[in-house]
Amino acid sequence: MMDETTQVREVRRIFNRVAPVYDLLNRILSLREDVRWRRFVARSLRLPAQGGRVLDVATGTGDLALAIAARPERPRVVGLDLVPAMLAPATRKARRAGASLGLLAGDALRLPFPDASFDAATIAFGIRNIPRRVEAMAEMGRVLKPGGRLHVLEFTTPQHPAVRRVYTRYLRHLLPRLGGLVSGDASSYQYLADTILHFPPPQAFRREMAAAGLVAARSHPLTHGIAWVHVAEKPLGI
Repeated sequence: MMDETTQVREVRRIFNRVAPVYDLLNRILSLREDVRWRRFVARSLRLPAQGGRVLDVATGTGDLALAIAARPERPRVVGLDLVPAMLAPATRKARRAGASLGLLAGDALRLPFPDASFDAATIAFGIRNIPRRVEAMAEMGRVLKPGGRLHVLEFTTPQHPAVRRVYTRYLRHLLPRLGGLVSGDASSYQYLADTILHFPPPQAFRREMAAAGLVAARSHPLTHGIAWVHVAEKPLGI
């Protein structure tokens, strides 16, 4: 496995390179399931009647942030990403949608917000690219209001043996080839496939959420367990 400095440098390199084709590749490689998954997370947020504030970490090109901003409560959404190049498409999409998003570059381990300043926090397909996951979730918990929820949407290796076999072959062989064909960088998609294969199963990830100081962790499978939504809360009174 890479050391932390090397991994962060590799993440910056990959997403700087694939930013122009990121949305296209997501749609192709997931057969558009990624759109449905993000909408599921957006609908599942528990928000105050007046909308409140939501932080979307590793917001990328802004798809989840925009889905949240479109909710009837019209929450104020802030999207943060480590790679500034990923925010340019998010800015353009927000302008086309007439959505008001706060978009900024930043590090999930050092969020530039006060304690207890958000009603909910989300991160989609980003937590596995953060070397210190527990610290990142603790930092997201810090900026949540007591009782606020963190929603983590992430790939993992499916639990069902037959699905796992097929999906593992896809990750090891087809994903790098397709990703390389569109982006011109097969090695980047080999790295991303490896991060999925090494990501902990749901029960182990919930233990990491607990180690981050979050409570009532639960997980929901999507599309035969290819992706999961993990939800946990900041304890009341903290």
